[in-house]
Amino acid sequence: MIVRLAQHPLVRSARRLAAIAVGSVFVLLVAAQFARVVGTDLKLASDLRQTHAQIATYERRDVRLRRRIVRLRTARGAIPEIHERLRMLAPNERMVIVEPRPSPAVH
Repeated sequence: MIVRLAQHPLVRSARRLAAIAVGSVFVLLVAAQFARVVGTDLKLASDLRQTHAQIATYERRDVRLRRRIVRLRTARGAIPEIHERLRMLAPNERMVIVEPRPSPAVH
């Protein structure tokens, strides 16, 4: 009777459905994990691009500041900077401020 019950069409169908259900759950879990890993990878790639952009910005700023430091180490570069920032003049000194001309109006 046990052997015959195992060969019964309903039991075989139930086994097949159980195998399909287990297989489907396994595939869904693998797909969910893969989607999570891909999402994490995309976020990290975006963060890496932003970090590279920040590094490039800081490197440009560093070059600019180093040039300014070199310029300000000499009196020739520091004195005009001091005068410009403090608007201070020596007794017989004049400050000439050159401003660009306004562009002609286009008619």
